[in-house]
Amino acid sequence: MNNNERVGNALKFLCQRLYPYVEQQMQAFYGERWLAKAQDCLVNNKIPKRKIIDNILREDVLTLLSVMSKQWDNVFKKHLTPFENALVIELIEVRNNWAHNSSFSSEDTYRALGSIAKLLKAIAASDADIKELEKQKQDVMRLLSQEQTRHETRSSSAEESRFRASLAELLETLNFQDASLLNQALTHRSYLYENPKEVSEDNELLEFLGDALLTFLSAEYLYRDYSNKSEGELTCIRSALVDKAQLAKFAIELDIGKWMRLSKGEATNGGTAKESLLSNTFEAIIGAYFLDSGIEAVRDFVEPQFTSVVEEVISSQPEPDSNIFVDPKNQLQECVHQNIGPITPQYITIQEAGPDHAKEFTVEVRINGQVYGQGSGRSKKEAEKRAAEVALKKVRLI
Repeated sequence: MNNNERVGNALKFLCQRLYPYVEQQMQAFYGERWLAKAQDCLVNNKIPKRKIIDNILREDVLTLLSVMSKQWDNVFKKHLTPFENALVIELIEVRNNWAHNSSFSSEDTYRALGSIAKLLKAIAASDADIKELEKQKQDVMRLLSQEQTRHETRSSSAEESRFRASLAELLETLNFQDASLLNQALTHRSYLYENPKEVSEDNELLEFLGDALLTFLSAEYLYRDYSNKSEGELTCIRSALVDKAQLAKFAIELDIGKWMRLSKGEATNGGTAKESLLSNTFEAIIGAYFLDSGIEAVRDFVEPQFTSVVEEVISSQPEPDSNIFVDPKNQLQECVHQNIGPITPQYITIQEAGPDHAKEFTVEVRINGQVYGQGSGRSKKEAEKRAAEVALKKVRLI
């Protein structure tokens, strides 16, 4: 539904709710003569031959608003405020613009819906009617928010052209509408630190979003195409599909390292070939592609890549009854329940070391308050797994 259709529907909605109010107030003041008085408010006082004034009032919101405006001093001023009179005049203009097919922006539409909602409140419309208008306003507000977001993230036309020229080869594979989003996905935080005047955002948040999307899409894909597998098998296969090593391979296939924007130091130290940087950048690209083109475009892009490796992953997995299908944290949980009791191990981050772009986390796992293991890694998740592996060996000896 476009904005003009939204405004048209809202005006029709207003007409249906406004008619009983206008009828009641005019009838209270003029009695049986109220329809004749309403007819006097029509432009040139003309009524189509096959219609009567009552039908016109029921079907045409402009007529109702005109009656309210022209009978303001006699009838409606007693019940409404000058502010509501201004709303009536404003809505007459809205209706005329709509009738002449004027284009309504999202901002114009939001204002029109707001004015209609305010007038309905003034004439004591039902709560359900007010909620309906508020819901429509919220829908338009979401459109405004999306438009604002696109406006804020879209580069100037010159900058967009520059991005498209420099990323032309990659854009043949990933058809971004907004190349600046792809450029951001390729921008490592080390590059931001080194070039704060040139760059305002790195790819960390996009990486977070992409990680979640890949987990979801791989699970959906496996659930749909490999439903004959057990939950444990599918969990293991999914982990293999989206682990750092595999995502880095996907990135290498796209030659992502060629376009990654790293600091001079990171690039000199072989950053474009590092598994962690390649996989993180791939996740950021997935997040950016989702924001740019939606979930279907991302699904169409990643599923062929999953298909290309999933059989190899399956063939390399152990038998379904092997406990290798359970990651170390889950294995530890099961082992604690068997050997100690219904206790959940607690993972505590005790240290974060290194610069922001290359942090290392150290985590302790505690059971009943006692430290059973410690592990380190480039992410908290990795450190927790390492700590669980150490703890698992101790718990199995109990």
